[in-house]
Amino acid sequence: MKVLIWFDMEGISGIDNPRACDFGSPLLQESRKYATADVNAVIRGLKQGGATVIDIFDGHDFGGNLIADELDPHVNYLSGGWKDTLPELIRTRAFAEYNALVLVGHHSQSGTVNGFYSHTVSPDVALRLNGQPVGEIELAAWLAGYFGVRTIMVSSDEAGVNEARVLLPEIETVSVKRKSKSDFECFPSERVHAQLEETAFNALNKLDEFKPYILSGPIIVEILYKLTKLADNMALFPGYEKRNERTVVYKAEDFLEAFRAFTAFQAIMPEFIATFFRQMLRRVKRQVSVDIKALQSEVDAELESKFIPFPPINLATHKPKNE
Repeated sequence: MKVLIWFDMEGISGIDNPRACDFGSPLLQESRKYATADVNAVIRGLKQGGATVIDIFDGHDFGGNLIADELDPHVNYLSGGWKDTLPELIRTRAFAEYNALVLVGHHSQSGTVNGFYSHTVSPDVALRLNGQPVGEIELAAWLAGYFGVRTIMVSSDEAGVNEARVLLPEIETVSVKRKSKSDFECFPSERVHAQLEETAFNALNKLDEFKPYILSGPIIVEILYKLTKLADNMALFPGYEKRNERTVVYKAEDFLEAFRAFTAFQAIMPEFIATFFRQMLRRVKRQVSVDIKALQSEVDAELESKFIPFPPINLATHKPKNE
């Protein structure tokens, strides 16, 4: 019995401050401990339920968030994140080798009321598939379903659990925290870990009762951006059309194409970030005596020193084929 755990950070128990999930935050180290404890609780339940091989995909930022030395030593930690590990699981079709998928520490989609750090891959976008607002929980379950794999469980904050129950009927859930009047209330860790272990055990024991969650094509992908400029840039790519000032649309034949069409939005984010820093530099220049051109030349020289030149091509030495 081979099970894949798809881990994310925002829906982990004990984390009540969104900044504690951010790369570089002084709070992140404590969050890693909370996350590792949640994942280990799920692992205990899966092993009791008959799992013989357990892999963990670290789906938060660039991966490497769990404390590898504190994980159950018999599991395989795939720490490469969305940019490395996930594309490899898809490209090689290794995703199809699993009997079940378990989502640990996930969060609700962009725009969710009372959701903890709600977003859909990026805080700058929201997603609709065939008119239905969806988030990462559904994307993961439908991606698994595309490969014939059943998603049996999700842990999240209360808003994420509610989302999963609406869009993924029959899935087993564990809520680890909820929105209170002014902040987020984390449920007691001991209770949450017991629930995670028991739910993972029960879900795997009734694996035959689950079916893969499948979203059949054709699928209309709508990407909503916070900034009009981002929608303008995305609409330059083949297959994308701008519907209104903030929305681009793509028609996919199946879910994998839809998944790739949505995640391709990341291709335009570097330009957005570059624009942000250019504006920052302009403001710095107005307030401080900074030679922007000298700085640019220094950075250009450093980058150029790392360039790999293309092979030289001299067409003057080639005669046309018809001669």
